[in-house]
Amino acid sequence: MNAPAPRSPVTRVVVVGGGYVGLDACRALRRGARRQLARGEVQVTVVNPTPYHTFHGFTGEALGGQLALSRTLTPLRPLLPGTEVVQGTVTRVDLTMQRVQVRVPGAEATWLPFDHLILGVGSVDPFGRVPGLREHGWTLKRPQDMQAFRAQVGLRFAARTPTTINVIGGGYAGVEMAAALRERQQREGLPGDVHLISAGGVLDTLPPELAGLRAHARASLEALGVQLHEHTRVQAVEPLGARLEGGTLRRADLTLLAAGIAHTALPGTEGLPRDERGRLLTDEFLRVTGCHNVWAGGDAACVRQPRGEDPANALYAMKHGQCIGRNVARSVRRLPLRPFRYGGLGQSASLGRWNAITELRGVTFTGPVAWLMRLLFFTWFMPSKAQGGRVLRDLLRPPATPHAPLTVPDAMSAAD
Repeated sequence: MNAPAPRSPVTRVVVVGGGYVGLDACRALRRGARRQLARGEVQVTVVNPTPYHTFHGFTGEALGGQLALSRTLTPLRPLLPGTEVVQGTVTRVDLTMQRVQVRVPGAEATWLPFDHLILGVGSVDPFGRVPGLREHGWTLKRPQDMQAFRAQVGLRFAARTPTTINVIGGGYAGVEMAAALRERQQREGLPGDVHLISAGGVLDTLPPELAGLRAHARASLEALGVQLHEHTRVQAVEPLGARLEGGTLRRADLTLLAAGIAHTALPGTEGLPRDERGRLLTDEFLRVTGCHNVWAGGDAACVRQPRGEDPANALYAMKHGQCIGRNVARSVRRLPLRPFRYGGLGQSASLGRWNAITELRGVTFTGPVAWLMRLLFFTWFMPSKAQGGRVLRDLLRPPATPHAPLTVPDAMSAAD
């Protein structure tokens, strides 16, 4: 790495991404360097393409018509007092000059200097690995893509159009989406089917000691009428459905990908060390390996601990962000950094209303108890406790008519 540019009297922190890593890093930094921030010695800027934080834990409930989209979106500015929030996109990083190029809609690109750079850029959908996905399929990772799919489902259901849906992926996301969509079909009496297509078995990444959760999930999906196609690979997505390995076309009106991620490098960061999957390598303090002032967490980072590699889920991304924020604050205060250590709490997946599987520190639960545990756990970790309370209230109500499709701006203005 080249020598950094001369330091300013003010420590400037730029956070790329307002997701789990970025939000929790800012909050931890504020707690750890409160006095420095109050005196103006530290300035924090968050750059995010949208003005809100998206909570993905209740995507199934939003698709299934149980939860308004606005409940999953929380405006960033109220969450981050004292932090400058820029709605824009980082298009280039200049590591030598310690600055990032930001493009704001309707304005020319500008450069923001930094003394510390936090990369919470997440991951992207694997369009390159699934031919036809971009043209003929649907995805959920970006809020606008999830909204578009939700709107399409809502329109078809409102028109009483018979709808068959392919869901690709036998992990937690695929299982939750298939269960939510099928339950909605049944609740509204809409003709159609849901097919869950998995390259392996349903939830086959669960260890042997959690085989009971896998069995409960399979039985629950079958009871809902989800048609399972295990150990079946999708070769391509076509206008009429999913082309399977061997040439069979699994016909569907909508094909949704709920499996797999890909990684892209921000221009200017291509030279940073990465693993074979394209994730940034980090040291025990979550600095990018070989860098003194570039930090990374979440899907974008390969974080290894003594017990092995961190799983890719939201709670670990939050904990990554908290560690990064604390260490940036400690760096500002010239204190020794602290290594990242987190052993996890557990895992959970919804299988429809009042049915789920949950593992909490090795203890397993199924059915209504697991569903309620998941609901309480997820709402507790939402970025706004007020928003979490609204979600809790909405999901404990008896099911009602599904919410009409909202555009993303409408969803934001509807948040109460």
